[in-house]
Amino acid sequence: MTSPASPSSAIAALRHLLPADTERGGHAYEVDDVAPQAAFAPNDRMEVATLLKGAADAGLTVVPQGSRTAIALGAPLRAYDVALDMRGLQRVVEYVPDDLTLTVEAGCTLFTLQETLAAHGQYLPIDPPPDDHVTVGGLLATARPGAWRGHLPAARDLVLGIEAALPSGELVKSGGRVVKNVTGYDLHRMHTGALGAFGVIVQASFKVAPLPASTMTLAATLDDLHAAETLALRTWNAGLAVRAISMLTREAAAHIGLRSGTAVLIELAGSEAAVARSAIDARALGYEAAPSSMGWGYLRRLHGDAAATVLRLGVPSDTVAQAIEACRTAGALAWGHLASGAVIAHFDQATAATVRHLRATAEAAGGFLQVEAAPVSLREQISPGAPGDAILVAALRDRFDPGRILNRGRWGETL
Repeated sequence: MTSPASPSSAIAALRHLLPADTERGGHAYEVDDVAPQAAFAPNDRMEVATLLKGAADAGLTVVPQGSRTAIALGAPLRAYDVALDMRGLQRVVEYVPDDLTLTVEAGCTLFTLQETLAAHGQYLPIDPPPDDHVTVGGLLATARPGAWRGHLPAARDLVLGIEAALPSGELVKSGGRVVKNVTGYDLHRMHTGALGAFGVIVQASFKVAPLPASTMTLAATLDDLHAAETLALRTWNAGLAVRAISMLTREAAAHIGLRSGTAVLIELAGSEAAVARSAIDARALGYEAAPSSMGWGYLRRLHGDAAATVLRLGVPSDTVAQAIEACRTAGALAWGHLASGAVIAHFDQATAATVRHLRATAEAAGGFLQVEAAPVSLREQISPGAPGDAILVAALRDRFDPGRILNRGRWGETL
């Protein structure tokens, strides 16, 4: 019987599979207080596939990462061997403005993507936390919604197709421009939100949209969350050209620079005529002009604050105000996006008991709670998502990553 290779010899074997210029210092890739034995930044998708196959053959665990904007999402890692830096794959592969389609590599940042599209009066209508420095692979693997979700399509609905590298060394495509499909699986939807559990996205194709000719942010200050909910619902039903409707506690509103008081923040977007008309109607409802987009940028950064404890509750739209109040009472800066039912709670510190209480609150409303970021000590005590999610992920992992080499432990599983 052949003895398994030692970790050091396995890493040495991996080095021989990739160009020397792809290796990086592992100290820069610490995750959950764990540093890898080695790090590599492949230059193309074939090198990614080669690395995964070599790691799988050697029994080495791999953590893909890009801009590291969601590195505290999921259960804490106890150990890992190889960091896979995807930022070497940042090319725009194909862009056809007349068809409103764009294909980019997974290490491309949303900022670069949006700059490319803006030159042709287009954009990808998505605003994930913490900002536009998230990579394409990261925004798909985490699928974290922003304020536009519900008014505009979710990330998975904007994807025409993806290409992913599997631990088997295969490169598989799903959706648009199909070269090879894996029978029975809608891969581009399956990988979205999976935290890299089934493979590494190396390329994605999107349907894009015309850039709004005009945008405007307005805010209304109210006495309490009940009044804010009433106004937010009236706004939603008023037929305005809205791209976001969010309710904020008094504390959250003050934190992002709005006038003191419980607030409803809205963003109008569309043609100049539609925005101008909607602004008149909004002012009749009690809104006033707010400082451009500063409020939205602050909310995105707070949602993506990896140094804090950040929870996302998903609840029905008619219970968003109650969920916000529960989070405020628990001591969080809290706000919610009406259309998507997403409520964000930002704590400097939170206990496991607080998270369990808020999870029970969300589940009682027919929703869920996702731990978006938290210290390792807290994530060791609390399941990041619903238990059923981990069960489903485990079943799919048996098909695509039976050795559990990718992000082992992120879903709270053990091999």
